[in-house]
Amino acid sequence: MSVAPSLRARVAPALPALRVLRFVLAVGLVVAMGVIAARDVRWGSLSWSLLVPALFATAAWWILLARGWSLLAAGRTSRRELGLWCRTQVLRYLPGGIWAPTSRLALVGGSALDRLATVASENVVSLSAALAVGGVAMAASGRPAWAALVLALAVPVVGARLVADRTRLDRVRVRRATVNGLVAFTCYLVAAVLVQAAVSGWNQPLLVAGAAGISWAVGLIVVITPSGLGARELAYAGLLATSFRHGDLAAAAVVLRALTIGAELAILLTVGRPTADAGRPRRHPFGRALGAGRRSERPGAGERVCAYTHKVPGS
Repeated sequence: MSVAPSLRARVAPALPALRVLRFVLAVGLVVAMGVIAARDVRWGSLSWSLLVPALFATAAWWILLARGWSLLAAGRTSRRELGLWCRTQVLRYLPGGIWAPTSRLALVGGSALDRLATVASENVVSLSAALAVGGVAMAASGRPAWAALVLALAVPVVGARLVADRTRLDRVRVRRATVNGLVAFTCYLVAAVLVQAAVSGWNQPLLVAGAAGISWAVGLIVVITPSGLGARELAYAGLLATSFRHGDLAAAAVVLRALTIGAELAILLTVGRPTADAGRPRRHPFGRALGAGRRSERPGAGERVCAYTHKVPGS
């Protein structure tokens, strides 16, 4: 007699409370990071009229990142996938920098290759989009060599062709997610320009935008720091060191980080809240239950069981 079914039966009544508890812990972690990011900024010297639209641009970027995951995982914009991404993304603040994608790897459902390809594709699409828009902005600022970063957009396309026959990642999903990523990081670059202008005035906005996109990509690659903390800010300051005062760069980097956390918290409290159907079986985009179609998927791979065994906040 298998132990797993009986164990699941015993813990099932506690799952709703566990989902709420994890959600509360996720919110607490985001708030703590926001306090750390904001405590050394002289907020009174900033141009608040620029920070308000910067916050909206940051929120648009964040929700579009969640939508990119949904497009890859479900083939459409799904509230369930948006919420899953928002809740698991909080884990990037933990040391190691791998816990957010690892959580999604456990929760997304599908075969091992399907799960791995979906999670990897999300990161590759975001990385490629950030490098592409950052490279274009740097080239437009008078540094044409950076335009070569646009070639990064070929990586997710080639990857989709390699795994399309064995995973959910067909070319349509990857193309839509890539376009979504380009729009998302355009919003991020707009936010970075507004924040830098709020700190030091309007000065070389295209250069600032390019540095923001490239430094975000650097933070994603440096997985040993939580959420790229430190690595992203250092790269940003290094790319702009000859054009801005060090103090202004440091202040802008911290303010942008604080706005990012504020937007994340707002979206987590709205889109990321656990829903009543969090424990229902995951569905294929065309209506078939996962595991019933062409691709083999493990029974019981729904979010309800995985959320318990993986112990992620707010599953």
